[in-house]
Amino acid sequence: MSVLFPALKSMGNESVGPIFYLTARGTTRTAAENALAILRDTEPELHLRSVTLTAKDKICLCETRECTPEACPYANGYYARIKSALWDVLDVPCLTAETLQEYAERHTVCPFELGLDSSLWSDVIIGDYNYLFDPVVHLVRFFESAGDYIFLVDEAHNLPGRAREMHSAALTKTSFYEAKKLLGKGKSSLKNALTKVNDVFIEWRHRAEEETAARDGRFGKTFFLKERSEEFDHLLNRLCEPLEAWLDDHREPDETHTALLQLYFDVRAWLRVADTFDDHFVLQITASGSEVRAAQLCLDPSAFLADSFALGRAAVLFSATLAPASYYKDLCGVPEARAVALRSPFPAGNQGLFCIGNVSTRYKDRDASLAIVEESLATMVRARCGNYLAFFPSYAYMEQAYAQFKEHCPEINCIKQENAMDEQQKAAFLAQFVPGPSQTLLGFAVMGGVFGEGVDLTGDRLIGVGIVGPGLPQVGPRQEQLRDYFEQTRGSGFDYAYRYPGMNKVLQAAGRVIRTPRDKGVVLLIDNRFAMPDYRRLMPPHWSHLKMIYDTEKLERELWRFWEE
Repeated sequence: MSVLFPALKSMGNESVGPIFYLTARGTTRTAAENALAILRDTEPELHLRSVTLTAKDKICLCETRECTPEACPYANGYYARIKSALWDVLDVPCLTAETLQEYAERHTVCPFELGLDSSLWSDVIIGDYNYLFDPVVHLVRFFESAGDYIFLVDEAHNLPGRAREMHSAALTKTSFYEAKKLLGKGKSSLKNALTKVNDVFIEWRHRAEEETAARDGRFGKTFFLKERSEEFDHLLNRLCEPLEAWLDDHREPDETHTALLQLYFDVRAWLRVADTFDDHFVLQITASGSEVRAAQLCLDPSAFLADSFALGRAAVLFSATLAPASYYKDLCGVPEARAVALRSPFPAGNQGLFCIGNVSTRYKDRDASLAIVEESLATMVRARCGNYLAFFPSYAYMEQAYAQFKEHCPEINCIKQENAMDEQQKAAFLAQFVPGPSQTLLGFAVMGGVFGEGVDLTGDRLIGVGIVGPGLPQVGPRQEQLRDYFEQTRGSGFDYAYRYPGMNKVLQAAGRVIRTPRDKGVVLLIDNRFAMPDYRRLMPPHWSHLKMIYDTEKLERELWRFWEE
């Protein structure tokens, strides 16, 4: 566990609050609720009121969410009933999503709004990063000015990436062209404004094609600009007035209204980002067939995050993987923070840690590596009956390895992660990792995906993982822009864009094995780069017993010895 403590700000008194527990995903909010339950049980005199804020779509009581008084009975007359609902929930110390839904249904009020209003009387507010860091979604009732707040940021290794997304924006040519078509025949100021924006996209498509012809084109038809497009932004500003007027005159929900309303929100989001565009951003234009996509990409979110943290009195950022600390302090906007790395609380002997050092899984070597990867994974899972996961750096590589493994090891039960799995599919995948299995199961998954972190398969529900390669992000135009930017500003372009994010995925994946002091399992690293000093220095202290292995016979002996001890 690594923790960052930004400097404490004196506010002139000793009281603080509320405390905001901010998470990267919904599953980790349960951990915060459980921790508060332990506090309440062990300290009965500690009267802590908490509320968990949940996204509208997930907490809505209606089959189809439509937040208007005409369509929603929970919105219609909300302010006439909210006082009695709030008075009722004041007696509830822990307002989870389920509890909010229960009381909202009882009083016929919106559960999302009930959660927000309840937060004003809460000591601890649990919710997504968005509520503090997103300039659109942040809680205005708290963060329009600085307060006496404490921020607890869970899984903080996710914060730089999430912040980049929050401060980026994208628009496509199709959305403007289709909006014009939906308006039908005839002339109007709105259609004229849409045409002018569409014309800029056409100019950009021609430029993308010309620039691609002048270079190798390995990243497709794309180019970058280091300045915002003043002309484009001006046209978008001029579009807003007739678009607003049309939406005001056409309030009936239909296909056209839905498309133009979404376009309006997208344009406003673009203009908001354009107002902050500086040397921390690039403008990317990408053409694919008749489609053109424009994106304002935030490369370095540290200044925005620093402004957000300045709204509170103190913050604690924590994760199992914040190495190197200097990288995360820099990108999270807390360069002066104190970094603390806590020792692993689990016995080192419970984790067998091995590295196959005679194979390269670099992109150019992947076809040639499949045989050794397959043999290594087969050796790992045959050493002991149980549940295992194998993590790969991409879907394509995982699919190749899965097909080859199934062909050559048909006696071993295998499953694999599918692209874009919904919540039910994810749950069904994890449900197959049963305790006390009678036969071996090997799951194939992608590093950095939904099964690479935030998954608790305790006891013998998971006794080993194989990690194929150091998880470096795929080389692409955006990643290369990050590399160039951080090379110019930090002198560490490859580290910031590739090595540090990749090794974070490795450590997260490895962390799926040992979840409690009683767990025992193996971690098998497969790639010769894990033996290199630049990668070894990013491994935690409790990995000091890593054993390098260069043939599967020795791996078999080492695994047998580990399981017999």
